[in-house]
Amino acid sequence: MFFRGALAIFLVSGVCAHAAGPVLPRSVLKQAAVESATDNIRSGWCGRGIFSILNKSGLGARLQPGNGQDWEGILTKAGWKPVKCMSPVKAPLGSVLVYLGDARLGKRPRGTPGGRFGHVEMVALGSNGNRLYVADSPRPRPGGTVLDNFTGRAWLPPGPSIWQAPAVEDQVAVIMRERKKMALMEFSRRRGELTSVTTTLTEGNL
Repeated sequence: MFFRGALAIFLVSGVCAHAAGPVLPRSVLKQAAVESATDNIRSGWCGRGIFSILNKSGLGARLQPGNGQDWEGILTKAGWKPVKCMSPVKAPLGSVLVYLGDARLGKRPRGTPGGRFGHVEMVALGSNGNRLYVADSPRPRPGGTVLDNFTGRAWLPPGPSIWQAPAVEDQVAVIMRERKKMALMEFSRRRGELTSVTTTLTEGNL
């Protein structure tokens, strides 16, 4: 019963949580980071930055420019497909991530471009293979100023890609490893409690 429940929870959380590999070739991912660093697009213009990066990466077909928070609609119209994603740091390399502006979530807008217009970025690679989030500039951390406004989806380009979801047996293996880890932690906790109780009883009898 636990196994079936755990598998269901895993699948609902989205394949993004255990992405098997990049959406695009590593050379394209690295070039995207270079483009982001050298395109002379000012900070705060993430929509313009991602539009330039995708076009120069050969992924600009049917895309239109727009503010960061508008890019889920832009990508949908261009045939991109979303996968559920628990966190930007779990998103496949090469996917595009969108964050909403504060007003769209009923929040008081913070005084940043992201707070007003949202944010959009691609998950790319730096020259040394480090994970970067690129648009108007390359950043080591996702989300700009609105990380908390992530939509919970990673967008994959239309057509064939080199990314594949993990096989079912790999998903099961992940679940079982997590279950084993939890069991060992619980065993260790209970053993500690038992040791404490034994010590107390022993000292009380002295």
